[in-house]
Amino acid sequence: MFKIPPILNADKLLDKAFGRAKKIRSKDKREKTINKISTVKQLLNNTLQKYVKAFPSFDNLHKFYYELLDLVVGINRLKKSLATLDWARKKINKIANQGIKKAKKEEDYKKIIASVYGRISSILYDINAHLAFLEDARQKIKKLPYIDVDAPTVIIAGYPNVGKSSLLRILSSAKPEIASYPFTTKGLIVGHMEVNGKYEKKKIQVVEAPGLLDRPEEERNEIEKQGMLALRYLPNLIIFIIDASMHCGYSMDNQLRLLEEIKKDFDVEIIVVENKVDISKGKTNFMKISCVTGKGIEELKKEIIKRLL
Repeated sequence: MFKIPPILNADKLLDKAFGRAKKIRSKDKREKTINKISTVKQLLNNTLQKYVKAFPSFDNLHKFYYELLDLVVGINRLKKSLATLDWARKKINKIANQGIKKAKKEEDYKKIIASVYGRISSILYDINAHLAFLEDARQKIKKLPYIDVDAPTVIIAGYPNVGKSSLLRILSSAKPEIASYPFTTKGLIVGHMEVNGKYEKKKIQVVEAPGLLDRPEEERNEIEKQGMLALRYLPNLIIFIIDASMHCGYSMDNQLRLLEEIKKDFDVEIIVVENKVDISKGKTNFMKISCVTGKGIEELKKEIIKRLL
């Protein structure tokens, strides 16, 4: 989603900077000292600046992505760590410039380099926890799917194990994990449904929300909250899946209460489908489908296209 380079820790940054400076050769000790300090300064300045700029501008983020990043890593903590890196970059530049100035006037070059290297090392070790946090944040952000917030979007929602992943596989290009146990989906999964328009092929974005339970927002876990964010900001259409066979392990009352909550909270068109009708034989008045036999799938596709295009 965002191209953020690996964030090195203090030891690796220092090894890289001092290692490059060590390669500098010159018979003139003053020139050699100045070039060593300049090399360390330039490498650390460029690297820390690259880290800061690689993270997204939070003020320009779509609300969905802003709240998703806040949920997954914490926006305030991200801002604090990035500001700390920028502070360290400026402090390192100042220390290096002072060292270069001294080297132009004095001749105790070993002492000057030792002092500059020591102070720069101290700064980087001071911010090491922030570097570690940003690397952890990068790893989490890397796992987030790319979602086009402007594309026609269908969200597939419902209780765990009702067949959301199976339907996503059938409707789109996505290949989610499918298993017989609940909470298989650990985050948002995105696929695309290609349909023939009047003059060209068009794509509908299909997003599977993680399994939701009928419970208060404050009791929902991070994965469920990702699903609620998707429902709040993304869909032009929601497909809500009911499992009347109860093979999902949840009662019809629980599933219908969740459906009513979604209807109440989100002003979006909803297609309610009863899945697994090959087992239940159809116990509701909702549109009936089976991801196993394919029953009702073509009718569902036609309904999606009719409502979105």
